[in-house]
Amino acid sequence: MTGHTITFSMSRCSSVALCVLLATSCLMLAGCSSESLPTSDDLPRERSDIGIDDHHDLMMDRFHVWMTAQNRSYSTSDEKARRFEVYKSNMRYIEAVNADATTSGLTYELGEGPFTDLTDEEFMVLYTGQIPEDDKEIITTHVGPVNGADTYEGVTVYANFSARVPSSVDWRKRGAVTPVKDQGECGSCWAFAAVGAIEGLHKIKRGTLVSLSEQQLVDCDSFDGGCNGGRASRAFQWIQQNGGITTTSSYGYKAATGRCRTNRKPAAKITGSGRVESNSEVSLRNAVANRPIAVSIASSGSHFHHYKGGIFNGPCSSTKLTHAVTVVGYGRQAQDGAKYWIVKNSWGVTWGDKGYMLMKRGTTNPSGQCGIATRPVFPLMKVRESTD
Repeated sequence: MTGHTITFSMSRCSSVALCVLLATSCLMLAGCSSESLPTSDDLPRERSDIGIDDHHDLMMDRFHVWMTAQNRSYSTSDEKARRFEVYKSNMRYIEAVNADATTSGLTYELGEGPFTDLTDEEFMVLYTGQIPEDDKEIITTHVGPVNGADTYEGVTVYANFSARVPSSVDWRKRGAVTPVKDQGECGSCWAFAAVGAIEGLHKIKRGTLVSLSEQQLVDCDSFDGGCNGGRASRAFQWIQQNGGITTTSSYGYKAATGRCRTNRKPAAKITGSGRVESNSEVSLRNAVANRPIAVSIASSGSHFHHYKGGIFNGPCSSTKLTHAVTVVGYGRQAQDGAKYWIVKNSWGVTWGDKGYMLMKRGTTNPSGQCGIATRPVFPLMKVRESTD
């Protein structure tokens, strides 16, 4: 969401629901972005009782620094004034949460980011929406063999078994992760999650890291909804049927649904897709040890969108999956043994820890922190001429 002018509407993806907020009604559609914001006069003034030095001139200077860092501009002076008030309110909240983090048992910190001028309500309208549980890719009962991955109804399932996998994996250090991207004002999180998994697998199988085109999926994938949302699993299906996916350089990202440009040479081909056993962090770990994995997560709430660093163990709904990301590793902190997932997001490098989040691994909830283990999926690819 960098480099744009805020007027009365803007959007960014958080999973498959397109929320349109009007003055008198709210219409929910399948997608991962929304089109409308409340008018400036409707912006709430919550959290005003949380203490922070909010001297107007000092805070305005701070706001201007943030605007520069985020490449933010506003269409009118009134809109800028309204956004400044929201920014101040959010900064009060961020600093209050951080001050109480140890007492509250939080293992992460909040900070300024691309959403610091949005209210919680705006963030939820713009970037969240529940993913319908209407497909057959989720496996809830099958448990594979005790010695490896199983083929179940034509796809590979990394079941809950004891396996000799590394204690930590970071595919970034192995050169299998492209730089963090920014989906901008488009509900295309599903495309970024799918592409991230294919980029990693292509490096692992073929030895080269290639940035692949999310825009080709947004424009051409007939199984999904472009900027109005989609699913990584359906993106894999389209890519297989299309005979591959092209590069970013051949088909650049526009953050808008456009006319499909055909005759683009594929840079990566897949033979199908698989799914990790649902609600098993052990199975997800075993899968991530082999390749980056596309997952759906719950991303609503002020803690998530103000996340800055540390292991996220904060509040989120594991039953309402609202965003798609790529898991590119896992590990454990040396000082306290805390376990985490390494999550690559698509909100640009100014969000989170340079575009990444460390998410708590090993929760009491079978679906994992923010539902990360609910529906993981991954592509399949040949190694030269041998089948994956």
